[in-house]
Amino acid sequence: MPDLSQIGLRKVWNACFESMAITNERGDVLDMNRSAMRLFSLSSVFAAPISIFELIADMSLQKYFKPDKEATGIPVSFGTQELVANVLPTQTQSGSLYYLIILKNITQQQKLKYQLQDLHDTKLLYDAVLDEVDQGLSVINHEGKILFYNRKMGEIELKEPSAVKGKRIFEVWPGLTEETSTLLASMKLSKVLNHRETHFTNTGKAVTTLTRTSPLLVGGKKLATIQVLKDISEQKQLAETISHLQNQKPQDDGEPAMSGAANHTRFEFKDIVFVSRDMRQTVEQARRAARSSSNVLIIGETGTGKELFAQSLHNESPRKKEPFIAQNCAALPESLLEGLLFGTSPGSFTGAIDRQGLFEQADGGTLLLDEINSMGLNLQAKLLRVLQEKKSQRLGSAKVVDVDVRIIATMNEDPLEAIRNGHLREDLYYRLSVVNITIPPLRKRKEDIPALIESFIAKHATALGVTVDEIDPDVYQYLLQFNWPGNVRQLEHVIEGCLNLMYDERAITFEHLPHSFKDNMLQNLASSGELAATMSSVPFSLGGTLEEQVALLERNLIMKALKESNGNITRAGEKLGLSRQNLNYKLKKYNLQQ
Repeated sequence: MPDLSQIGLRKVWNACFESMAITNERGDVLDMNRSAMRLFSLSSVFAAPISIFELIADMSLQKYFKPDKEATGIPVSFGTQELVANVLPTQTQSGSLYYLIILKNITQQQKLKYQLQDLHDTKLLYDAVLDEVDQGLSVINHEGKILFYNRKMGEIELKEPSAVKGKRIFEVWPGLTEETSTLLASMKLSKVLNHRETHFTNTGKAVTTLTRTSPLLVGGKKLATIQVLKDISEQKQLAETISHLQNQKPQDDGEPAMSGAANHTRFEFKDIVFVSRDMRQTVEQARRAARSSSNVLIIGETGTGKELFAQSLHNESPRKKEPFIAQNCAALPESLLEGLLFGTSPGSFTGAIDRQGLFEQADGGTLLLDEINSMGLNLQAKLLRVLQEKKSQRLGSAKVVDVDVRIIATMNEDPLEAIRNGHLREDLYYRLSVVNITIPPLRKRKEDIPALIESFIAKHATALGVTVDEIDPDVYQYLLQFNWPGNVRQLEHVIEGCLNLMYDERAITFEHLPHSFKDNMLQNLASSGELAATMSSVPFSLGGTLEEQVALLERNLIMKALKESNGNITRAGEKLGLSRQNLNYKLKKYNLQQ
């Protein structure tokens, strides 16, 4: 064999991290470096010839000993360790054949690979667990990049989690700024921020959320910010119902009937704001129905003002000096609702007391059953019996009392559809719908929007201590064209929200709108056919995602405003309805610094 010491490679040979051995054709080990000695736990001197195939019991290695072919990346097992072997044939000038065996220990790398896989699987498991949490969760890092966004948050904010993760929050919500983002503010201020708001889904459902935003500290460093968003719509509704019931003083038998404002109502027909022909006909129909004691079914989408009509019916009726009691049938479980409607007696259930039900409390007056289609079918059958016999019986009692109550029921879906879907008994529907009043949604009577806006500004401006002289024309036009899935209630919330954000301004502008409305308004502008006329001097082409197009549109509008203002940021901001600070941020964002 060649003498390595004669060619000066002995130090290099022993300094290599890889384990190396030289064998003859039979596999007898002729030399090893120190790394191989440590691997096989051998001394520096061989007491007897050792075969590489004895040291490595993996017989698959032997088939790679071929005089004319190198073999690399051979997986070899050595005890509990995992190796990769290279077999290199070498022939000397004298014709002797030797094999250089290079062994690399990859046990640690394999362990790291398995650990990384375990970490990845654990992360996926945690993501799946957090997706099942009934609270919205989102996490961003210090750059504003969304690290986590669970399914519940997507349901509440109407975003697809897979389309949100990995993006910066300004890409997902183009109308957001560093000043208005609670996630960034929490990280910057190093404090917990709590926020509560009510918004409306595309179906018009009012959603009230409670948000807690907190910086995440790891080793004393602020690495991220987490936002926990809880949907408290049901709790809010339940709390309002319980508060309403607690404020109702139970009547003892023989207690005098209420009169005037004591009947728990606030609205009359004069409080209904409208100019449209459809609403005029609806109000006139309700006025005529108010003269009798027949049951009334009011049908209308969420937020159209069904309870306003119900109270007005009562206050225009001969029963106006008698009690008006309202109960939301969707706010309470069926067992509790049954006790509230019919009353309880001692022994009917644990802790039950002798208490009048709503039918007894409303005797001589009106009982409003809101969202009657949310009541269970079994309870609907008991309600039908009371309506037919005009008698009520408390839970756990054999006593039957006569009741004279006018029922006004409301629904937010088509009655016939509710019957087909098993939400409403057909016989109860015919008993309730002696008079049917259908309130048209706001999108079908948009001529009422200006009057409603004026009414809501007058209602809330004084209470909030602000003065409103005008509404930006573009914003006003947008409010007139919006479909308002939440109807009149949503419009009032938006106007009240705008007034809350006004300080020393006297006009409602784009900046006062909720974030979702800003995004929608920009998207509408981006897709409007009128945009070409307003941006004839600004390059604009279709292509890319909607978010990219909105960002491009915003950039082009800023460029156009700057051009028209001769580069004056203050005047450009006034044209765009932006503060100087906000416009400066957007100039930096789009690399348009002056």
